[in-house]
Amino acid sequence: MQLNKAQQLAVDTIEGPVMVIAGAGTGKTQVIAHRIANILKVTQTPPSSILCLTFTDNAAFNMRQRLISIIGTLAYSVKIHTFHSFCNEVVQTHLEYFIFGKEARVVDQLEQIEIFRQTIDHLPDGAVLKPWGDKYFYLHEVSSRIQNLKRESISSDTFQSLIDSEKYFVDQSTDIFSQLRLLRVGKTLESDLIALVNQLQQIPNLSDTITTLISYHLSLFKNGGYDIGAAKSPAINFKNALLRLIEGYLKNIPKQQELLSLYVDYQQILKDRGRYDFDDMILFVFNAFKNNQDLLLEYQEKFQYILVDEYQDTNSSQNQIIELLGNYFDCPNIFVVGDDDQSIFRFQGASLENLQTFLTKYKVDPIVLTNNYRSHQLILDTAASVINHNQNRLGNLVKTIDKNLVSSTTVDTNPINLTVADSPLSENYLVGTKIKELLDSGVPANDIAVIYRNNRDVFDLLEILNHLRVPFYLPSEQNILESKPIIHLIYLLKLILNPSDVSLLYPILSSEFINFDALDLLHLAKGEPTSKHSQKKLKKFNLRLARARVRLERYNLDKFFNITIRKFKFLNYCLSQKNISILNQLHTFYGELKRLCLEEKFTLDQFLARLDLYLENQVPLSCPPLISDTTSSVALMTAHRAKGLEFGHVFIIQALDKKWGNNPDRSTIKLPPGIIRTELSTELNDANEEERRLFYVALTRAKSQIYISFASKNSSLRDQLPSIFLSEIDPKLIEKIIPPVSTQNQSLQTIFSSTGPTSIKSVSLKKYLSEYFASEYVFNVTHLNSYLRCPFCFYHTTILRLPQSKNKFSSFGTAIHAALSVAYQGKNNVVETFDRVIQREQLPEDDYHESLQKGHELLTNYLKNNPLDPSISRLTEHNFRSSHVHFDNIPITGKIDLVNILDNHHVEVVDFKTGNPDGKYKELSVDGDYFRQLVFYKLLSELDQNFKYEVVKGTIDFVQKSKQRGTFIRREFDITEEHLATLKKQIKETYQKIISLEFNIIGERCRNPNHLHHLFKNN
Repeated sequence: MQLNKAQQLAVDTIEGPVMVIAGAGTGKTQVIAHRIANILKVTQTPPSSILCLTFTDNAAFNMRQRLISIIGTLAYSVKIHTFHSFCNEVVQTHLEYFIFGKEARVVDQLEQIEIFRQTIDHLPDGAVLKPWGDKYFYLHEVSSRIQNLKRESISSDTFQSLIDSEKYFVDQSTDIFSQLRLLRVGKTLESDLIALVNQLQQIPNLSDTITTLISYHLSLFKNGGYDIGAAKSPAINFKNALLRLIEGYLKNIPKQQELLSLYVDYQQILKDRGRYDFDDMILFVFNAFKNNQDLLLEYQEKFQYILVDEYQDTNSSQNQIIELLGNYFDCPNIFVVGDDDQSIFRFQGASLENLQTFLTKYKVDPIVLTNNYRSHQLILDTAASVINHNQNRLGNLVKTIDKNLVSSTTVDTNPINLTVADSPLSENYLVGTKIKELLDSGVPANDIAVIYRNNRDVFDLLEILNHLRVPFYLPSEQNILESKPIIHLIYLLKLILNPSDVSLLYPILSSEFINFDALDLLHLAKGEPTSKHSQKKLKKFNLRLARARVRLERYNLDKFFNITIRKFKFLNYCLSQKNISILNQLHTFYGELKRLCLEEKFTLDQFLARLDLYLENQVPLSCPPLISDTTSSVALMTAHRAKGLEFGHVFIIQALDKKWGNNPDRSTIKLPPGIIRTELSTELNDANEEERRLFYVALTRAKSQIYISFASKNSSLRDQLPSIFLSEIDPKLIEKIIPPVSTQNQSLQTIFSSTGPTSIKSVSLKKYLSEYFASEYVFNVTHLNSYLRCPFCFYHTTILRLPQSKNKFSSFGTAIHAALSVAYQGKNNVVETFDRVIQREQLPEDDYHESLQKGHELLTNYLKNNPLDPSISRLTEHNFRSSHVHFDNIPITGKIDLVNILDNHHVEVVDFKTGNPDGKYKELSVDGDYFRQLVFYKLLSELDQNFKYEVVKGTIDFVQKSKQRGTFIRREFDITEEHLATLKKQIKETYQKIISLEFNIIGERCRNPNHLHHLFKNN
């Protein structure tokens, strides 16, 4: 795409702070990508010195793809991150600056709820936020408010100061407040009112925020802002607004003080448990930058250019990190792109804060992009007629900014289609049949989207789409605890734990993986005889159940689960399904089990109790969406999810009052003024401004046609009002569609007369794998060695990630590696680290004690024989993942156990091996796994532009003594260009076989009886 004048200006202005206001569809991703390319072209800046921050992982991926199309493989070296991935990289690279250290974990949702319950329990009886009868009534809102505080970088101390300022104002204004209440309509009303407002402004030591709020009210009154209101008198409307302001503060302070107590308590419990929440990560990095000049200076010197996408939604914590990175220079090279009209993720009232602060701080003239390359002009005019009702817009603050979008497309202009159905069922039918009509006319399915306000709004439409055989996908996470196969698996585990619970027997036997005959199930329920085949099957099932009970006593939960899903054929059932999503659900389920087992020694009954808590507290166990077959499916998504996407045809459904606009404010805990640095009076702001921006985002997703619909009556036949935003659209832009009278009957007939396909479109395994390799898969030397050993096992363990429990040897190796990492960092807690990690591995009692004794002995002997040389600088567990290394367009990564820095330019890479070194001649040969690993590390180091050393030596260091020789074995290798050439050839050949799905080969060296082909042969 040829850049227009404004885009070219944004691309060419590479020095100093730059703000770009990019309206919907104006090509901001293209501008950012071309600007990065231009920086690399006209400056000597290495790509790794450019930091691009995006709002989502998907946006980061799309940005890199766009950049690859422009500058090729150099794009892999540009640092493109979300804020969280950037902060995580800072933490992992500089663990010494972060007190929570390597062992701390992100708190999960359920534990977070448990902690909040604990904090509420600590409140005294009678506390406002601990109501009698339902003491956890405020729990979810408390959690939400603390999240708001963290995201806006409000510490508990700052929160205390804001409450104190609010309380001070209330205390000092008591007399004025009383006089305000007594004011009545009369000749002196206005002068008396202004005199009282002046008294409010003259209260000494008022916070800047409250002073600004009072001035804002007064200015609004003088400029006619209160001419319209509940009262005829503007002065009375002004007076009432001030009263509501002060009364609100007075009412909210007790809750705020208790919220502060909960905030402090919550943070302390997290610290005591070695936990942090999702929002802490950014705060940790911000505080580390603020308090450690050397760390900040390192990143200021590293990143010469910073680009920020979706700047309007960047919260205060994130924005302060940007400011710190840029404050080394008076005019830092910070480039921000945003649009206040699309601010839908910020804290309420903060839509203008970032943009306004940037303009004030750097005093720049923003570059405004107004050429829209997505939508035709009627769509843009429709969106403008809605968003123009918002007062808090950048164009109203900076009069030189003109944001009127002009279409640059050649698409035929079509008016907005508005359909008013007589019932919700009819609306869904009309939407479904229109989509079917579009598909039948040749419109690609992936060019159609249905956009709704809340996730639940689409549930009833799904059934209609199913029966009309319309393929669709929901690009959102799925709660696997609502999945029938997972529910049946949980029932099976419960039955093993409690075989006397006959209520579980019927649903398990009727499950697809047991597949008991339906008629015999009925006979069984009635106590009648069943067929011989079913009798035999039931006997076999009961025998498996009895054996499972024995295994439950013998094995840890991880190993027990792995055996159970194989013996009861659940794993085989998952593998036999055409829909890969069931396997994905099993992977998520097993991941949760493993995660819990890492934290403490979970038993089956504890695990099942944990799942019950998920259900009780409505906490989903979320399975990430698959890389869906988006090329042949209609997209169904919320307006928030649709941000950044575009479709030819967009359906906006349930355009109702109190759904799109006029939403009731259900928040009961209000935060004090000052959370937002440029805050205006939220009392006077149109409460619909946030919702209007969301509706604007929905409208501007469309390229060719918008279909808006709502039902005039609900399912109880009560009248429903359309959304206020529909009345804001110029009637000339709307074409009203009159639905046929028989819609209700047709929709009912459609549902009850058609069997239809299964619900969500099945994702074929081949299609899934192709898209997985194209977008997510990263190749490493373990994958290379595994595939060369046995493609069949590689496929099942690495690609499908089937549940596999660790054996005692791999658990032992994990603990030894963790201990050695600590040792080579110069720390003293080596044995303690080993003990902690081996305990976390959940070994059987005998294996645990044996490993403990062996580990202590091994570490003592090894470290005694290899004393730490303090003169050598080292890197431990150096990970190449964040560098996005590519070899011949193949994404590769790896992690080196130890890097010994020999001088300013040369290093030795060391890989520790914990097994017996005897008999490892094959692995150590030039075509062996161990040597190949070292060569792979050298290749990574040469391709990674961030790695400034040359690998001159590779070493395999056996931590265990040779039993034959009684000595430690340490093999050093020189790695030649010939070795690298051999490896490169192996990588290319193996990667090509992997992406060609060549897995149906059993390796000659694969003799391990635990390997999967043996399992399937036995079954």
